[in-house]
Amino acid sequence: MPANSSLQLTNLDFDTLKSSLKTYLRAQDRFQDYDFDGANMSVLLDVLCYNTYHNAFYLNMVASEMFLDTAQLKDSVVSHAKELNYLPRSFTSAVASVNLTIVSTDEDKTTLSIPRGTQFSSRVGQQVFSFTTDETISVNGSGTFVANSVLLYEGDIISEGFFVTGETDQTYVLNNQTIDTSSIKVTVIEDSGATVYQYLRATSLFGYDEDSKIFFVQGALNDKYEIVFGDDVIGRKPKTNGTVLVEYRISNGELPNGAFLFRPVGTIDGEANIAVTTVLSAHSGSISETIESIRLNAPRHFTTQERAVTTEDYENLLRINFPEINSVTAFGGEELNPPKYGKVYVSVDLQDIDGIPDVKKDQYYNFLKPRCPVSFDPVIIDPEYMYIGVTTKVKYDITLTALNQEDIRTLIVNAITEFAADNLNDFNKTLRYSRLIRAIDEADDSVISNETVVQAIKLLVPSALNSEIDFGIEIKDLVSTGFTYNGKKSYLKDDGVGTVNIVSVTTDQVITDIGIVNYSTGLVTMPSFVPTDYLGTGIKLYATPVSSDISSAKNVVLNIVSSDIVSTITRTRP
Repeated sequence: MPANSSLQLTNLDFDTLKSSLKTYLRAQDRFQDYDFDGANMSVLLDVLCYNTYHNAFYLNMVASEMFLDTAQLKDSVVSHAKELNYLPRSFTSAVASVNLTIVSTDEDKTTLSIPRGTQFSSRVGQQVFSFTTDETISVNGSGTFVANSVLLYEGDIISEGFFVTGETDQTYVLNNQTIDTSSIKVTVIEDSGATVYQYLRATSLFGYDEDSKIFFVQGALNDKYEIVFGDDVIGRKPKTNGTVLVEYRISNGELPNGAFLFRPVGTIDGEANIAVTTVLSAHSGSISETIESIRLNAPRHFTTQERAVTTEDYENLLRINFPEINSVTAFGGEELNPPKYGKVYVSVDLQDIDGIPDVKKDQYYNFLKPRCPVSFDPVIIDPEYMYIGVTTKVKYDITLTALNQEDIRTLIVNAITEFAADNLNDFNKTLRYSRLIRAIDEADDSVISNETVVQAIKLLVPSALNSEIDFGIEIKDLVSTGFTYNGKKSYLKDDGVGTVNIVSVTTDQVITDIGIVNYSTGLVTMPSFVPTDYLGTGIKLYATPVSSDISSAKNVVLNIVSSDIVSTITRTRP
């Protein structure tokens, strides 16, 4: 009988292997009456199956690690990403912006230097973190010196040294796993200290020759990074017996985020009278990139080739290189009205920060500009937010639950906010009305029906120059929250034909017309609308959308917050 006629090679689990071997042996003439379950042969079969199963499992794991899509070990994923010229994101230091005022004991002093590495400390909870400056700052003054918008980066600066052996397989692996790779600086010392070179970091081979003093950073084993030099064809290779000094900052990731009060550690240029005013608290600290993030970003990074040509390139480059970004969108200036050719508008929604600080706008611009076509200019703009007001009347069957009305109300609000978290809170999103009401119905088994109305909400911060709100959708029935205008309690309301009026709260009579509304586009314009008082940070404008499916476009983030949910809960019986 052929040896393989009874073996099932597609089933490699232990029990199936053992059963397959028994079937094969029973088919042999010499083992036809043998008891495979009660005899010693069963032990031998177990050993054989264990060995076969172990090898099958091992080979399966080996095969899985050979591909980016199926690899489970981070070392394997990093290795595959290296083939795509993708550097997995490292730990990132939290950064804060402060103003420094230093009063010198020497009234004749006219210049003060704030050295790179000047230390400050701050506390978050029970932990104390160290922050340092990343560059040397020179300040002019006369006894009093003011340095504005000084950036403080969390983490300690440390150094490592390597002796250049000249071996072709020499590696320069950095020891720390919490390196912020953006802070790496490399110095090469040769000829017994007579020659010192500062090497610059490169991310591509373009524009370099055999004399270029550059280095590359790439992922290494065990969540570490290594320095790679050129080969004297592209990039200068350090001389044998030279020394490579690598300086970098180690970070605590996201733990220092939120640090607000900063104190200098020691003096600055010999001066101890130092006042620190925080402009922007510590933010953007993050841990190293996860396996799933590398798996997602590496192929997309490869398609951009470090070039920002399409709008997707702009989005991918920023998302990959800046972990503090929650979401990002880009669109051409030709989409604006009137169009602005030669510009690409980029809007970024940051984690835990409203709007984009100027320091981050400059950082994103400086990152994108060298990667853009010569004739294009990136413009970083703040995101706009449009909120959805949800008014729902819910009926629930009291025979199907022991919960009371407030319990059901809590479940309804939670279901709506979870729906928003899963489907909204991003650029270019659409609220699907049918899915929203289904989420409300599924909040609890006792919910039997709901009647739900949605409204578009935008926050108006009045300006003496112009107050303009763009809903970006077809709307009707415009109304606002209250404010004081010329000493009268008032609110905004449209007249149904395109005029926006200021209406008295007490009489509901029109006080004056203040602007116009384009119902088709959702643009509301109110020149010189300056009320004297209103609650909160602005006036809420409510508009009823013509379609219950509401979409956002360009730099608009669509979301639902719990304060804009109104629910009426009614008990009923079958």
